[in-house]
This record gives sequence, structure tokens and C-alpha cells, in this order.
Amino acid sequence: MTRMDRTRSASIALAGTAAIAALASLTPSTASAADYDMDCKLILCMPAGFPGGCSDAFDHMIDRLRDGKSPIGFCGMSNGAEYDDYDIDYVWRQPTSREAWQCPPGKTLFHEVTSDGEGFFNRSVTTFCYDTAYERRTWTGPDGYQTTLHYTNMSPPEHKNFWVNLTLEPDAAEPFTRGWQKFDTGMRSPVLVQYTP
Repeated sequence: MTRMDRTRSASIALAGTAAIAALASLTPSTASAADYDMDCKLILCMPAGFPGGCSDAFDHMIDRLRDGKSPIGFCGMSNGAEYDDYDIDYVWRQPTSREAWQCPPGKTLFHEVTSDGEGFFNRSVTTFCYDTAYERRTWTGPDGYQTTLHYTNMSPPEHKNFWVNLTLEPDAAEPFTRGWQKFDTGMRSPVLVQYTP
């Protein structure tokens, strides 16, 4: 495990602890982890980026999204009351949106949308990550030189089509939020996506 991985793991653990503390402070003192339903677990896991032990909460969120519902449903506390002291904003990013794609640090994103006609389904996206781009001139005979653009160390970008921002206790002096988080839901648009030019 690298130093960066350890730092990220520690950050996730701290975020998870803070989220649990924020939610637990509003529930009866007898509440335990078993008292929360899956939507409550989702509220706890999301700010921490769905660390280990939260895969079922992530799957629950994806199932809700596939059914056309909001990411979080009814969070029933141990006393039967609903926990609703949170704000949630979310947005879907289509493959045609440059923001839906991410490259590793140090790489540049190439993103180009072309259209074969009118309408969303007639568009295609070419996208990839690269280190450097350079022009190459080649002699083509009677037409003279042709200039083409070449890219080094190309690789596919990550697709992050679902962005969500969850804030616990938004009216508190110090509300808890991790800001916008980006996830790949596995749900694909019918737009053709190509990873090489």
C-alpha cells in the first residue's frame, strides 16, 4: 500500500466516522447499526465514498436509480421516525458531456462529439486520455504535406455518469459534506462511445 493509498484510506475512515456521528447524534441513544434500514446505511456510506462493508448500500442506490427513483428512500430510525436532516443534490452526466469522463492525474482528456444527423441517438463520442499530443507532417505526393495529430500513451478514461452531493445536518453550524462525489453506475447511454481516435 502506497502512502497515497494509506492517506486516502484514512480520509475515508474519518469521513465515515464523522457521518456516523452526525446521524447517531439525532437518533435515540439505544440505536445501533442494526436499527438502520438500507436507506439509512446509504446515508452513512455515501459521504465516505462507499468504503468496505458498504457495497450493499451502493447496490441499493443503483437499484433505486435504475427504477427511476431518487438515490435515497425512507430512512427509518429505530423509533420509527424518518431521518431527513440532509440535503441531496444529484445530476446525470451523459457521455456527450466532457464532465462525465476523468483521466488519471497528469493525463489530458480528449473528448469529441460528432453527429450523423439530428437527435441524441445519432451522436457518437470519441474519448481517451493521453500524455502528449504532437503534429506529424507527411509527404503525400501531389498534394504536398499532410499534417496529422498524434497522441502518446493513450488509455481509456473513467466514466463517472452520476454526480451526487449529500450534506448531513445542513442547518448545523458545521454541516457534514464531502462535496460532489462521482460514480459510475454501470448504466449506459445508447450513444456510441469510442476510446481511440
